[in-house]
Amino acid sequence: MEPLREIDVGELMQDRRIGRLHVLTFCLCMAILFVDGLDYSSVNVAAPALLRAFGAERSAMGFMFSMGFTGILIGSVIFGIVGDKYGRKTGAVLGVLAYSVPALLSVFATSFNELTIYRLFTGLGIGGVIPNIVALLSETAPKRYRVTFVMAVFIGYSMGNAAIGQVAAWLIPEYGWQIVFLVAGISGLGLSAVLILFLPESIPFLAATKPESPRLRALVARMAPELAIGPQTRFTFRRPAKETTFSLSLLFDGYRRVATPIIWLAFLAESMTYLTLSAWFVVLLEGVGLSVMQAALAYSYAQVGAIVAILMVARLFDRFGPVVSVFSACTAVAAIIALGLPGLTPVSITAIAIVALACGSATHQSLIGMVGNFYPTIVRGNGVGYATGMGRIGAILGPAFAGYLLTRLPIPNVLIFIAVPDLVVAVACLGLARFAREARARQPVA
Repeated sequence: MEPLREIDVGELMQDRRIGRLHVLTFCLCMAILFVDGLDYSSVNVAAPALLRAFGAERSAMGFMFSMGFTGILIGSVIFGIVGDKYGRKTGAVLGVLAYSVPALLSVFATSFNELTIYRLFTGLGIGGVIPNIVALLSETAPKRYRVTFVMAVFIGYSMGNAAIGQVAAWLIPEYGWQIVFLVAGISGLGLSAVLILFLPESIPFLAATKPESPRLRALVARMAPELAIGPQTRFTFRRPAKETTFSLSLLFDGYRRVATPIIWLAFLAESMTYLTLSAWFVVLLEGVGLSVMQAALAYSYAQVGAIVAILMVARLFDRFGPVVSVFSACTAVAAIIALGLPGLTPVSITAIAIVALACGSATHQSLIGMVGNFYPTIVRGNGVGYATGMGRIGAILGPAFAGYLLTRLPIPNVLIFIAVPDLVVAVACLGLARFAREARARQPVA
């Protein structure tokens, strides 16, 4: 009779080479974020067309942005809880459906208020996929590639943003603002079917919550085909005793008592810069001298620049930690303020705008890539959900206040308002560098 054998999946996974299961998980998560980017940016690139079509004021557009971010805030918390209770895959699939269906309904909106309501519901899914993807990748990637995996997957998000910018530039003049929502909605419904069939669940999550699951046995066999897994093989996921059951107090346990509030502050401030800039980007560029098409294309090019910035920061982040975000945040601040300088040519405006949004995006994704490492598996989805949820509070306040300011102040003054919160992020990341070292020491496994 085969002797009882125990395998700790945390130890098994942390030092493995990248294999097929890693690649599959990464690519499907990238696809989720690609469509998420299509959906998130659809309203941003359609903003000028929507203002003209419905005869709305900029302040009303700011309210629409804020309602979308309100949905993202609620969704990041709700779907974080779903992911921690029912699995990362379930949370991700439901999130994709939650942002795809309202996007399709937006095509048929007959009033600005109706479209605003759809953006609220779309936000639930947009926010909901983030904590589940971050948790899934943090628990799947080998330890030395963990932040790189989480940050690099957001290339998909930037690609989605870039793609919808191209759709807006070339197709809105012919088909109207509805085309961007149609593209996003149909893409999401198709993707959800693919995810149900092929997206793997988190192995550490299954080991922590369903150690006898046949699905866990099959996934471990795929992850480590060299292992001889027999009927007597048992899977465990070792961690401190107090981290075996769900409790929100774990968000504030030990060093996290200080680290979690700093993380929340960083997310709050960073979102007031990046997500406000992203929301108003096309309108702001029109205001400083670009045409409608030039502004939409600049948004697309800036998202391509974001891919380069994310890749650079990701590898540096794995080596040097949160201090890397200090540089990207300060560069974003300088570029945003520079957009308000007088006498800039369209080429100069486009180049500066690319740097501003690319560095803002890299800072944004570095925070998301970092946060999962501060929390144990049992509350990782909640940890990411609450952190990104705090960021959405900034995203609710920032675009609405920027819309108000745009009706009363010159654009250079509004750009200063948008840029300054990223200085808070830089200071917060200096503080988080210390706690990141402690997090690595206390969490040697996935």
